[in-house]
Amino acid sequence: MKYNKALIWLLVLSVLASSVLLGESRTSEAAAIDSIPNTTRSIKDYDKSFLSVPGFASLGVNDRKSYIDTPYFRQVKTGREFLQAILDARSGSVKVIEVAKDLNLGWTDLNLTSEEAKKYNFITKYRNPMNGFTNPAIAASGVSQLTIANVDGLTIFSKKGKTIRHAEIKLQASSKDLILRNLNFDGMWQWDDTGKHKEVGWSFIKVNGANNVWIDHCTFSIAADGLIDLENGASNVTISWSEFGLQASENPPPDSDIYQSISFMESKYVSNELGPDSVYFKMRNAGATKEQIMAYAAYHSKGHLNGSGDKDYVNYVDKNGVEVKDGNQRIRLTIAHSRYNNIGQRIPMIRQGVGHMYNCYIDNSTHNDVLENVEAIAAYGTDTLSRALNARNGASIAADSCVFNDINEPITGAEIQGLDTANMDQAWAERFQHAYNRNLIVNSQLTNQYGSYTGSSWDHNGENLFTKGFTWYDKSTIGNWAWSSHIVGSEEMSKTNPPAEPFTFQYNYSEKLPYAYNVVPLDSVLQTLTSYAGAGKVNMSPVDWLKTEYSK
Repeated sequence: MKYNKALIWLLVLSVLASSVLLGESRTSEAAAIDSIPNTTRSIKDYDKSFLSVPGFASLGVNDRKSYIDTPYFRQVKTGREFLQAILDARSGSVKVIEVAKDLNLGWTDLNLTSEEAKKYNFITKYRNPMNGFTNPAIAASGVSQLTIANVDGLTIFSKKGKTIRHAEIKLQASSKDLILRNLNFDGMWQWDDTGKHKEVGWSFIKVNGANNVWIDHCTFSIAADGLIDLENGASNVTISWSEFGLQASENPPPDSDIYQSISFMESKYVSNELGPDSVYFKMRNAGATKEQIMAYAAYHSKGHLNGSGDKDYVNYVDKNGVEVKDGNQRIRLTIAHSRYNNIGQRIPMIRQGVGHMYNCYIDNSTHNDVLENVEAIAAYGTDTLSRALNARNGASIAADSCVFNDINEPITGAEIQGLDTANMDQAWAERFQHAYNRNLIVNSQLTNQYGSYTGSSWDHNGENLFTKGFTWYDKSTIGNWAWSSHIVGSEEMSKTNPPAEPFTFQYNYSEKLPYAYNVVPLDSVLQTLTSYAGAGKVNMSPVDWLKTEYSK
């Protein structure tokens, strides 16, 4: 940014909870609230107890250290060994998979025979991008979609933080008690020359209805679509001690997706093969260098989509009366101790469900530096959003002890859904018009182009930097928190034949968060996450990686 961020950052750390700054003209005031209503929280320095499964996943995942040195433990070093282990997990004969080598699960790279394709029918070829490949590495390896279904209890981990490339992992509703730890996910991005991020749906993980899922100490680079999305009523999911996105760099590694894809685009530009509608052509023709575009490309548009459509307002009941628990109101997501680099929005976005964030660091500074310092990229780049919390359709999202660095809209959307219907079909906009969206940030810190602020989004009657991108209706949620909402009469409603009239919502103001949680002090969030968040940051034995509870 145009001001000295390092200096501002040091100044903000020094004033923490004792100072509340609104730009340069406001005087200091005490925060109105420093904790989320109906929660039990402790503030303490980092120790090994922070490795215990936190959040909603703690309600349903299990310790598997007893499987060490048994046939239920499988170490894999190749893609085929991994596929066989997943197959055996479906029968219950494998409960632990240790990834001991980097795995390329790309469809072309796997090169399955017809018999193997039938045997491992849970992995399929992902469709090609609508406008063709711009990443030679992905074009050569292909992309796969791997479905984990009918699995009750499985831990996939790596002792050394190995990498899984070129595959989207889909956790189906028929699976539960799933743990992924200390893994690196990469190889799912290419330059979209339309700038719209809609030509292909590659994501890293889709929790497609699975329940009781813990994703911990993992690293995710950038992908064409989502990072980790929850769909079809996924519930009791925790993402902890993980790192998402990339720092902007003009010199990314030669084997990285950015280097491969931008080098490909540069060759097209030099050979005069790009048309006038090409975003890359426009940037280069206006004076941006290849290296500057590489730095700009280190941006992920959409972090966590939770609830893939407004239509999933209730569970589905088939013609035989069998209920499929896929309604958005079931979504329960915890994001704890995690770091986000240059993620534009949806941290997280939730429809109807519940989200709880704490001790997270969300930073868009290096991407914004590129936009502010390279005129040609600012003129033609479409990756400009800088957002975080977005509760929709009556959802509740609360963030505690988080740091937002260079985030222009920590909260986006509107308090009442009727004021935020631009991306909704008119029929659904009418049905959800009276839904209250609850977003709350407490005991947190923000530095952006507008100034610096430490405190709560309820401070000053909701008028502060946290809510600069948020539209209030009547500020009815200030001091009045509901962890969940319920559509009155939804038990008698059909997903395939929804009522025409607007929904009426009921809010449970006495509901308590069903777990206690620990946070490190706000002024140590960045240092703690730098040391411990992401794959390969913590050195433990296989026995320790299979635990769910740790003492100091």
